[in-house]
Amino acid sequence: MSRLWLVIILCLASHTAYADKKVYRWKDENGNWVYSDTPRKGAAEVKINTHFLTMPATDTSVLGNSSAQQNATEYKATIIAPNHKQTLRDNTGSVYVSGQITPRFAKDFTVQLYLDGKPTGPKQHTITFALRNVPRGEHSIQLMVFNSKGKVVTKSDETIFYLHKARANQ
Repeated sequence: MSRLWLVIILCLASHTAYADKKVYRWKDENGNWVYSDTPRKGAAEVKINTHFLTMPATDTSVLGNSSAQQNATEYKATIIAPNHKQTLRDNTGSVYVSGQITPRFAKDFTVQLYLDGKPTGPKQHTITFALRNVPRGEHSIQLMVFNSKGKVVTKSDETIFYLHKARANQ
């Protein structure tokens, strides 16, 4: 049992409304101390020496709502490859896109890649994409990050790239 819970139990036990209550402790099968207001076989009563116990300042943010923490975090999406205004040469029309989300996004987040303003496929949990049969010419790509409720958390700036394919009649 954590020390924080021990302090909470002792504070409750020392409160005037609980002044007549008793606290007991015993070791469980793993050798850990267990505290309760219900006695068990082998339990010893804990003597509380003061009615003015103070709880130390403790960072309780880890106990908070994780979705509230996600909403408070400023996420940033960036396209790492291809570079902005880069010319790619691939006769098959294959384009490999890599992104980055900072800070690392929550496991229930999803990412979707948009090519020329249209989604390239379903939302996914990774930030690497392989596009096939992209036609030659200028294209824009953008990443959008969604939370578990489908709300956009962040999106990258648009990245422009140029796909060059050799002509068959040359």
